[in-house]
Amino acid sequence: MKKMTFKSRLFGGVGCLSLLLAVSCAQGVDDESYSVGVTNQQMVSPAAESITFSFVTDASGNEKVKVEWPVSMGAGGYECVVENVNDPANPEAVVDHEVIDGCSLLFPSAEDTNFTVSIRTLGNEKLNNTPAESATSVAFSTVIAGISVPEGQELGAFITNYVAEHAAELQAKRAADPNFEIAFDLKGGATYALDTKADFDMQPTRLRGDRLNRPQVIVGEEGGLVTAAGLKIKHTNFDAAAMTQRGLITLKIDPDESIAGPNGYIVEKPIRFESCWVKELTRSIINCDVTAYGVKEFRISDCIVQLNMDGSDQWLTFINLWQNKGRFLGQDGKCWYGAALNTIVVNSTIYNRYDPSKMKDKAYFLRFANQGIDKVFGSYNGTFDIKNSTICRMTPNKDFGNNIANKPAYVITFAESIFYDTYRLQKVKRGGTYVWSKNFIWGVTKSVDNTDKTEIATEADPGFTAANLDKALDFSQPNGGVNFTPSGAAAEAGDPRWINQ
Repeated sequence: MKKMTFKSRLFGGVGCLSLLLAVSCAQGVDDESYSVGVTNQQMVSPAAESITFSFVTDASGNEKVKVEWPVSMGAGGYECVVENVNDPANPEAVVDHEVIDGCSLLFPSAEDTNFTVSIRTLGNEKLNNTPAESATSVAFSTVIAGISVPEGQELGAFITNYVAEHAAELQAKRAADPNFEIAFDLKGGATYALDTKADFDMQPTRLRGDRLNRPQVIVGEEGGLVTAAGLKIKHTNFDAAAMTQRGLITLKIDPDESIAGPNGYIVEKPIRFESCWVKELTRSIINCDVTAYGVKEFRISDCIVQLNMDGSDQWLTFINLWQNKGRFLGQDGKCWYGAALNTIVVNSTIYNRYDPSKMKDKAYFLRFANQGIDKVFGSYNGTFDIKNSTICRMTPNKDFGNNIANKPAYVITFAESIFYDTYRLQKVKRGGTYVWSKNFIWGVTKSVDNTDKTEIATEADPGFTAANLDKALDFSQPNGGVNFTPSGAAAEAGDPRWINQ
């Protein structure tokens, strides 16, 4: 059984605490008053129907699941187990046999996740009460109901038509619940064509594949994903070799003016790629196109993204919030701002197989319209994180970033990551706050920049081979048929999938 790294427990929930006080069962009160005459008994675990779930947000802003159950008089506490059972054959322990002195528990929430929660009432030796014979197990799920996309449907038309036909209904549900989302479910192992743009418009959406048998989406010349709201793409593989649009995701031109800020449209909900593979990407993974946008969060996690991009145009920047049209409120030239407040790459591999000796130098890894992100968001309180990731041949001839925010409130963290044939990381340094930790860098096309190797990363060859660097992903093979296992000083850095093989 694999363990997740977070464990959480709460000693006494509010509802339970009130009941405990009513029977003088608070910490610090001796067992005689706690027992209320319950001695020499075998305890019984809480009834399944008495176990309740709710969501709470902790002081750091993280969403947690709160589990509560009624008090068992004479008990010596409760043994709790929480498992992530998305893969039933390989459950992951979230809370591992924690003893709780109270009757509530917190554990970290996760989207589209199935949990099993087990609670066993423990005995009390002083009162001669023995533990329950077995735990009570209940299922809890954060999976929202989805719209199944039949195999053989052209994905762009199916999504665009659904969102347009249900626009009034979806708008009413968003008004009633600001967290309302819908989901489109792709069939495990199926292949879909994305020949036209799938327009999610103003509706926050999850596009979900099967985590154990990812579907494949073949992106045509005119295909792509268009949004002006949150979009979470999960457990899906994309073949983008034929795509000619500016990005696999582009932000909608002339969206509803309800999301207009003072200097650009604001996408409040996250845009995320989670556990996806992308092959032969020749354009941006996200591009604001010609419109001024502020994206609150863009995240790539647990992904392999393989590019075949020549860097010949500034529009080809991998994560692009720069635009030279200034389109806002229906007019070109009206607004020249654009940025992501929080840009996060974690546990991922991003590599470009294009011949670096022929690559041009016009594209960046990350680019904003300008450094003044406060004009978009009203604040510089954002982040740019690259953690536990492997980045290869991204801008071997060019600055890594451009127009990155330049105030101390903006925090850039590169940690335990490998940058191979990647040039001038230091161009993200513009006056923000920086955290560099256990990174490694190796130059091939150009020598490693002096600031990069003295401040940001240690110069060390991770031993990557052309056989992997030059190879297109193969969706039929484990890890896409490539291997970026690092060696030497960098052996414990980079994407964990290579370290833990």
